[in-house]
Amino acid sequence: MADFAVTRTVQRLELDANAVLKEAWRLYKRLFTRSLVMGAVVFGLLNIVNELVRSGQAGVLVGLVSIVVTIAGTALLQGGLVEIVRGLHVDGDDEATAFDALERASGRLGKLVAVSVLVGLGVGLGVLLLVIPGLVLATRWAVAVPVAMLEKGTARGAMKRSRAIVAGNGWNVFKVLFAVGLLTGIVSLPFTLIGLHQGPFGWWIAATLGSVLTAPFTAHALTVVYYALVQPERPVVLEPRQQWPSIWDDEDRPSL
Repeated sequence: MADFAVTRTVQRLELDANAVLKEAWRLYKRLFTRSLVMGAVVFGLLNIVNELVRSGQAGVLVGLVSIVVTIAGTALLQGGLVEIVRGLHVDGDDEATAFDALERASGRLGKLVAVSVLVGLGVGLGVLLLVIPGLVLATRWAVAVPVAMLEKGTARGAMKRSRAIVAGNGWNVFKVLFAVGLLTGIVSLPFTLIGLHQGPFGWWIAATLGSVLTAPFTAHALTVVYYALVQPERPVVLEPRQQWPSIWDDEDRPSL
């Protein structure tokens, strides 16, 4: 897969939330099988641990392990989904398997986990204090995971970079977040309700399916937001072997 670098300069333009959602839906359909495999592997394992905690048969230690594993697994899946879209964005390469993408994401797992923890704590605290600050922080850090996966630097640097990318388009990015949250909530709700009235295996199936079907769309939408704001002149997805001229060399890749 060809290397590709993005510029640290962010061109100011108005993000089209509807266009982002349409592109995310195209990616969701195109990558559905691989996303399904990745999600099944990650969430299938996570929900086994979560079921032990849910059943009350596990101790405090297992509960803590469940939290850590859930954060790490979700971060790994998000990174893997970003990686697959990166291949399509660079040169239309559609050859990466689900396990290839997860393996590449594992190389940045530490940073992905750190970003997930910092963003989660910041947004959660903001919501507890007053809902609006939490929503503002969620919007500012919306593309922190794509930044962590695609650019150099630290977790805190990824959050700062996300804020710079989103600046001037906060309302449009929030509209994307709201729409994605609403859509994924509607899809996952039936699985949640069904799982509540099932035994351990039924709950595991329902919880895993609900997550597998919704998490990829969220990841794709935020990756599209990232590319649309960082490189608005370049299509998010190229045709196979299509070349797109770029003035950026690999050493110009942003270092956060």
